[in-house]
Amino acid sequence: MLKELTQNLSELNSKAKDVLTLIEQHDQIVILRHQKPDPDAYGAQLGLRNYLRNKYKDKDIIALGGLEPSLDFLGEMDEEKPLNSPLIIAVDTANLDRLDGTIEAGNKLVKIDHHPDVDPFGDLSIVETAVSSASELLYLLMDLWDTHPIDNEVAACLYMGIVGDTGRFLYNNTSPLTLQVASRLIDFEFDAAKLNNQMHQSTKKAFMYKGWLISQAVFLDSGIAYTYVPEEVIKEFDLSMSEAGLDVNIFRDIDEVKVWFLALEDKDQIRIRLRSKEIVINDIAGEFGGGGHPLASGIRVSDKNELEALIERIEEKLV
Repeated sequence: MLKELTQNLSELNSKAKDVLTLIEQHDQIVILRHQKPDPDAYGAQLGLRNYLRNKYKDKDIIALGGLEPSLDFLGEMDEEKPLNSPLIIAVDTANLDRLDGTIEAGNKLVKIDHHPDVDPFGDLSIVETAVSSASELLYLLMDLWDTHPIDNEVAACLYMGIVGDTGRFLYNNTSPLTLQVASRLIDFEFDAAKLNNQMHQSTKKAFMYKGWLISQAVFLDSGIAYTYVPEEVIKEFDLSMSEAGLDVNIFRDIDEVKVWFLALEDKDQIRIRLRSKEIVINDIAGEFGGGGHPLASGIRVSDKNELEALIERIEEKLV
């Protein structure tokens, strides 16, 4: 069944063996993902690390990146250590400058991602925008390589990555292929309900923060809704930048809202988490130096003037 659903994924089918060959040629492998990780970034990174450790007992395989306390139930990052020209695998990272880690001269680099390939990088890349998530793409790779190293821990990481990027299978990136992959993963022995609860558990402060977002929401006649979040508010509610952006979809179910975002102050920039019901927005994100999916993108702007310009550009498209 998967073969029928993946026949149009040309990069997956044509490059899977090449990636495996590179992996087998290296005794040391470092797996990286993007800064400010979400569940898909964490799940894909740790799922791949655990899979490769199961498959290659004699290789030194580590996952590196900043800690995200809200996702540590999926597993922990490894300690950085001296390595000799390891293979670098970057998962769920569209732009090289968003990679949470360093690449030394001479390192071979593989990119595995599901975002539009606006910043091609790496010696080898597999980019498939038709899949829901990097975690889904990695399962498809493993299915072509060898499913035996997939154990309960690997399955749990990949499953939760898919759950995260599909909004618990509610978003329109959920395809028949996504559900087929999820059904295979949930056949493993892990407590999906418990993991779902852990992913969506919130502290009292985080709950109060959601109320603050609603109280400060701005609704424009054009169909745009947003909340601007000063940096001191994020600190007041004791949230990481990733946690502060998790509630972006509070506007999703409002009839009059077509496009929405959270604008998060972060030192000398403003991080925009931009979402849409139907209007394609990643082209606009690209105009402002960001990117992402057609209905879910991210942007970093320098000040409120640039933020106003972004709003005006979105309104032009909504007319």
